[in-house]
Amino acid sequence: MRLLPRRPRLPEPFERGETALAVDGARVVLGGATILDDVSLSVRAGEVVALVGPNGAGKSTLLGVLSGDVAAGGTVTLAGRPLGQWSTTEAAMRRAVLVQRVTLTFPFTCRQVVEMGRSPWSHTVREDDDDAAVARAMELTETTALADRTFSSLSGGEQARVSLARVLAQSAGVVLLDEPTAALDLHHQELVLALARDRAAAGDAVVVVLHDLNLAAGYADRVAVLDRGRVAAVGAPAEVLQPDLLSGVYQHAVEVLPHPRTAAPIILARR
Repeated sequence: MRLLPRRPRLPEPFERGETALAVDGARVVLGGATILDDVSLSVRAGEVVALVGPNGAGKSTLLGVLSGDVAAGGTVTLAGRPLGQWSTTEAAMRRAVLVQRVTLTFPFTCRQVVEMGRSPWSHTVREDDDDAAVARAMELTETTALADRTFSSLSGGEQARVSLARVLAQSAGVVLLDEPTAALDLHHQELVLALARDRAAAGDAVVVVLHDLNLAAGYADRVAVLDRGRVAAVGAPAEVLQPDLLSGVYQHAVEVLPHPRTAAPIILARR
């Protein structure tokens, strides 16, 4: 008797404040170098957590550990279960990942790239939402006009926004974004972080790797500062983004001033 494949378990919505994703004791060693050393972090539904730190601090590696794309010592928990207990499809229903660079060999159109985000929902009751989810994601990322262009013909910033649309169309409750603003102009940087805030306001858990400390201060609920593979501090932006800590981590004198309207920290390199 041939056994039929088990149907994937559909996700339940998170309760606001519930731990949606967590890593405990992550350790990554590559080529004899310790990239992450005993890193623990939890992310709750309804919040944006920014990972910041200098080059080589381990930000993208930590995001890869959280997504399951980088093998590590320690444990990763997604939606209350060890990550390895979810099938690939089940994990994709629960977390969506934007990597730094997307390379496509075939001449896919931008609409086809965004439609790829709906693949976890194939042959489920949520498949009926595919067209609406794709259209909405492209509208939010201002990529509708690019729908019929080939992905490879776009600028780096346009590709980044189409890739973000794919992540949004996936409709997962955990969103992991690796330097989503790196190739973007001022308007689209603000657009992307506002979308991250909107997803958190709707109850999702969002983790974003950022180099711009002012974007982290303006949009994150919590900031985790990484330094040489360890978490140097984690907490609200006003608590964590302090001149002494940042000056030590970045090895450059830093000034922190309150924004005149919002009182959010403004971080400036001392010159």
